[in-house]
Order: sequence, then C-alpha cells, then structure tokens
Amino acid sequence: MSAYDHEVLSKTIYEEARGEPEVGQEWVGHVIMNRARQRGISIAEVCLQPYQFECWNGRAPGDLQIRESGAYEVSKRVARMVMNRTHDPTGGCDHYNNPTNENADWVNRVTFVRQIGGHHFYRA
Repeated sequence: MSAYDHEVLSKTIYEEARGEPEVGQEWVGHVIMNRARQRGISIAEVCLQPYQFECWNGRAPGDLQIRESGAYEVSKRVARMVMNRTHDPTGGCDHYNNPTNENADWVNRVTFVRQIGGHHFYRA
C-alpha cells in the first residue's frame, strides 16, 4: 500500500470519525480496507468514489483542511495500524453510518454488528 493510500485513509478517518473513540476510528478504517479487498481496488479509490464518504464529495485530497493537528496525528497512527493489521476486528464490516445525521435506506439491506460512539457498523 502506498503513501498516497495512507494519506487518503488518514484524512478520511480524520474527517469521518474525529472525536470518536479510537476504536471507532479503527473500525472506520477497517470498513474502508474491507471495501478495498472486496472490490479489488486501492484504499484511495474506495475513499474517493463519488458519494461514498461525505468528506470527499467534490473535493480532492489536497483540498482538505486539517484543523486539529493532534487529532490528525491520531488518525495517521490509526490508519497505519489498520493498514498493517492482518486481523479484522470488525468481522468484515463494510458499511457504517451516524444514524443521527442521516436517514439511510440501505440499513435495511445489511446486518447491524455494533455501535461505537456515534457510529453504527454493518456487514452486507
């Protein structure tokens, strides 16, 4: 996996799960890794697909403004750990959402696995 994949994964975790418990950030990273494996594409390609992760809608990695350097350092460390881990603690989760921020009809087609912080994690 490339340095670019690490950068995009770090920024995605930062934007999607900043303020969540670290284990929640890890699970977000594993959802992305699971999608990359399932689809046979890179981490960056998963993150940057249109309408997959709100933080990237219409934006490029260089457009993202890091506002909290300490939180971003945690996201970078979590991303590196997830990229190097051989065990998936999520059991194959490939979806997540924050049910207070969105009304997602797709949740009826997946299996709820666990809630961590404000995110619900699912497996298709």
